[in-house]
Amino acid sequence: MAARKSLVHPVLFSNHYGIPAAALNAAGLLDPILNSDTKLFIDPLLLWKSQNPLIISEGRTAVETNFQNVIGLLDISEAEGDVAWRGAYKALNLDERAETSLGYGAAGTSGSSRPPELRNGILRTAKQIITLGEKNPTMIPLMGLFEAGVGPDTLSDMTTNFLLPTLARITEEFCVANSLPVREFAPQYNGRKLPANPYHASLPVLLVPRDLLRDLPLAADWADVSRVILEVREIRDAVNAMFGNFAKATISQKKAAVRRVALSSPTLLRKLINAVAVASESYDEKADLDGYYQFRTILTEDPSPFQGRLTAPSTRDGTTLLKTVTDIIAQYTAMVEDNNMWELLWHGAVPRHERASQLLFFAVANVMCAVNNVDISPETNSGGGPVDFKFSSGYRGRVLVELKLSTGNVVHGYKTQLEIYKKAAATSAAVFVVMDLGKMGRKLRTIEKLKADAEARGEKTSEIIVIDGRRQVSASKR
Repeated sequence: MAARKSLVHPVLFSNHYGIPAAALNAAGLLDPILNSDTKLFIDPLLLWKSQNPLIISEGRTAVETNFQNVIGLLDISEAEGDVAWRGAYKALNLDERAETSLGYGAAGTSGSSRPPELRNGILRTAKQIITLGEKNPTMIPLMGLFEAGVGPDTLSDMTTNFLLPTLARITEEFCVANSLPVREFAPQYNGRKLPANPYHASLPVLLVPRDLLRDLPLAADWADVSRVILEVREIRDAVNAMFGNFAKATISQKKAAVRRVALSSPTLLRKLINAVAVASESYDEKADLDGYYQFRTILTEDPSPFQGRLTAPSTRDGTTLLKTVTDIIAQYTAMVEDNNMWELLWHGAVPRHERASQLLFFAVANVMCAVNNVDISPETNSGGGPVDFKFSSGYRGRVLVELKLSTGNVVHGYKTQLEIYKKAAATSAAVFVVMDLGKMGRKLRTIEKLKADAEARGEKTSEIIVIDGRRQVSASKR
């Protein structure tokens, strides 16, 4: 997998190719960031719920045929490593797919092969399931339930490999309809003419229907899996008998327990497969709890509201850098508190996740700097962590900005995480932003005391800024 780097300037497919983001939305396709992976995944169980015409007409068949091929070969295999086993191994393609810009990467997108033992582990478990008499192709997407090391990216890439011809056709038809430049790539894309990714010249971009995407496939999301298990009484009772309290078990313990119980009985196995398949749902675009879609909206909307909110620094030094960063935070604070941007932090009465607040801050800072010709670029690790600001040309200073929700572990973030990030970035300049969505309690007082105690010892501390992101009464009701 590619090394995790910081993302500086996100480039959306729509921006690079000069088409309205609305065109992708109307087609039900994700607008990918070409120079970064988005932490969404293709869930194979969602294929049978997709409304995309090509997924319905050929994608489902392609995936099911490939799954059946693997199962059929395993069924006739008499020993691990024989001809049929090797055929199943080859058919179960787990190579990472950089073309979709999905997964856990950051700057740049991933693309490599997974270790042979991972494939063999999946095949061994599938063989056990077949021995129980269950040959439902749905078993393969559910390997994340049983196998250590099988995560959402594995399931997503496996499905993408099987869907490759269909995704290529979806992409080609969209590009032709919108007059986008395309060219032929490797034979694996069935001769389709596809758009190039400027950050991966040898690779095309593959557009993915949004209704195939989850933040985590259900088989890898243990909050959902636990809920599903509780709905299957026999599995719930058997698993709880092992642990007493399934909720307190580690993920590896949960996988081992579910595997042991499910593989003990064809009836239990079938109930588990059916329950998980029914429960799978795509990422909720309207709720957008992780902020993936509102992030794209800010990057593609009219930037005029951000004009005049920031002044280019007159000097180039670390002190000025810190002031510019705090100016950005001050403007962001004003937009949240006084210009109704707080609404983007909530879905109705439910606060969006911390990741949504971080992405919102990153997008606003990125647009604000660009539209006001300020030579400072926000960086973020798309897999999580701090927002890291640095001047993009000629500046040696670096300032970290760590944003935490008041509902989360604020004290740990200030006391531990921020110090680790500062050391990694070789800087002592940092700002700790607390987005107040309620449930603050004594957290603010605790970190303010930590700051005061450190200053009394003569240490350089991180500034603390609190933004009031709590739900407000609309102006018409005040």
